[in-house]
Amino acid sequence: MTVSMVTAPILAALRASPVLLIKEFIEHLDHAQTKQHLLQFSGIILAVFVANFIVRFLHFYSNRRVMAKVNQQLKNNLYDHVMGLSAGYFSDQRIGALMSRIGSDTDRIDQGIAQFNVIAREPIQLAYFLGYCFYVEWKLTLLSLIIIPPMAFVFAFSAKAVKRYVGRITTEQASLYATMQESFSGTRTIQAFRLENYLRSKFRGQSHVFTLNQLKTAALEEAAHPAIEIIIAVAIAFLIYYGGSLFLAGELTKGQLLSFFVSFGLMGNPIRSMGETNVKLSSAAAAADRIDEVFRWKSTITDPTSPKPLAHFKNAIEFKDVSFAYPDNLERSVLKEVSFQIPKGARVAFVGPSGAGKSSLAALIPRIYDVTSGSITIDGIDVREMTLKNLRESIGIVSQDVFLFNDTIIENIRCGNLQASDEQIFEAAKRAHAVNFISKLPQGFQTVIGDRGQKLSGGERQRISIARAFLRDAPILILDEATSALDNESEKAVQTALDELMKDKTTLVIAHRLSTIQSSDVIYAIHEGRILEKGSHYELISHDGLYARLLRASQL
Repeated sequence: MTVSMVTAPILAALRASPVLLIKEFIEHLDHAQTKQHLLQFSGIILAVFVANFIVRFLHFYSNRRVMAKVNQQLKNNLYDHVMGLSAGYFSDQRIGALMSRIGSDTDRIDQGIAQFNVIAREPIQLAYFLGYCFYVEWKLTLLSLIIIPPMAFVFAFSAKAVKRYVGRITTEQASLYATMQESFSGTRTIQAFRLENYLRSKFRGQSHVFTLNQLKTAALEEAAHPAIEIIIAVAIAFLIYYGGSLFLAGELTKGQLLSFFVSFGLMGNPIRSMGETNVKLSSAAAAADRIDEVFRWKSTITDPTSPKPLAHFKNAIEFKDVSFAYPDNLERSVLKEVSFQIPKGARVAFVGPSGAGKSSLAALIPRIYDVTSGSITIDGIDVREMTLKNLRESIGIVSQDVFLFNDTIIENIRCGNLQASDEQIFEAAKRAHAVNFISKLPQGFQTVIGDRGQKLSGGERQRISIARAFLRDAPILILDEATSALDNESEKAVQTALDELMKDKTTLVIAHRLSTIQSSDVIYAIHEGRILEKGSHYELISHDGLYARLLRASQL
């Protein structure tokens, strides 16, 4: 940026120099005795433009480097910040809108950075031209300054309006991104329900509103430019008459008059550039407001200032009067004064109808969300008193909604432990009963499995998830509906892998399938956020309560 600023006045002077050269050429042309004089003058012109090339390159390339580096750092910082936010923000915000803020808004900041060059260069260039005009004929120049107030009005009006429309454009662009993201990730559902035309219509509607705001912005920008030119033209028309009168009266030479008009005409370029700067800075300001809003979001799930370490899990996990409501709906309690204990090595299952609060309960242990009241302790330490790294490294999770990256199988399994060797990954896959199907894929472990693992079946995705859990080898295991979406054949394969995974683990099981839970040490039946029953499979059947009713209704 320093290089760009230092070269700005030099570049402005080089761009202004042709005005002086024109005057000298016109006034000395009659006195040139030989072609040597013309050759010297041509050499000066060439030297000026060679110098202009060098200085211009340094000036603009330096600024472009700043733009590229700032854009990179801003994207990185935004991404880092968003990735550190608690889960509540992602339920409140559309993913496409977040993508727009990280992608498009940072590019508008680039446009703002580019204007520092203009601010450093164009006023100096304007000052050169204006100073020369004063030098040639100060009265004529003074009269020309009557164009400043109307130009200032055009600049102010267009900038204010453009900032307003740019804010709307970024909002509509975020909606477009969100619709595209949902459409591309939900292709199977969209095709199954024949929603293509519905989504086309939705996208076109959003695109229409986006384009309308773009056109309004374009109309303002394109109207501002010729408006400035009309104002300058009025001044030039006046100056032609008045300046011509001075020439006829012998008060100005031919060279002075021509260079004056060239200088005044060239003022239009820096004036227009500064007008565009005003508009682009307003656009960047609108984007900066949206980016600043993201940086003001603060995660509600943070590390304690004085964390307590959990070196080894030894005793029990305990819920004490835990109540929970999602941050965006605090009036509706999902869990209500839930208390229970899971001793080390025990296998505990939670059953209940949909919406009873089972998955919410499981999400509280690794602090995806924090309890609204009460506490969750591991070996007597409140989970909020541990670092997130320490806590989450102690927990393995296998859920119904397996998230896989558009990467190779080996790298997807490695997510369980990023420091694992290839041999450890192969062993984890073997224990998850995944090697058989992996070996049949075109590139085996190096097969890229598509967005969210769409090239694999549900059972295959689950076994990749189980392999991750084997690789993590955490003492606490959470199984959240791990087999609920599988067919019978896939369920048998996955259940075999899960049985091996649960050995020597303290396991919390949430399931709809009887086969997953009947061997649990304790089963808790939950309804509307409260624990209604507790006991073994056979004890709960004999009680003929909620568990037995779910069983008879084939919900287990």
